Amino acid sequence: MSTTAARPRTAADRGRKKSTARSGRARRRSGGIRWDRVSRLALLAVLGMILLSYLGPAARYVRSWQLSHETRTEIQQLRQDNARLRTESTRLQNPQQVELEARRMGMARPGERTFVIKGLPPD
Repeated sequence: MSTTAARPRTAADRGRKKSTARSGRARRRSGGIRWDRVSRLALLAVLGMILLSYLGPAARYVRSWQLSHETRTEIQQLRQDNARLRTESTRLQNPQQVELEARRMGMARPGERTFVIKGLPPD
């Protein structure tokens, strides 16, 4: 029996074997193409192109949403104006209200004389 086979491996022996294995891998990588890195970069490029293709539709979606919000606000204002004008139209169906509104505007009936008095207190 040989004494070298029965001898237990020491930390120095283990370190030597690992270093020789590492140096072999390092020698193989230094001159070749790293396909794993190339494939990662290609995947990143494809992902970037996909994201860029979504920018246009996303911008149109946001603009459409803003336009719908503006349109809803405008419709609400128009409905309020419509309700106010309907109320005023109903009020002006009465001849007395028409005459009162005309007098507020400074109008007079034929044959009446109008007077303007200046310097009155605002009460």
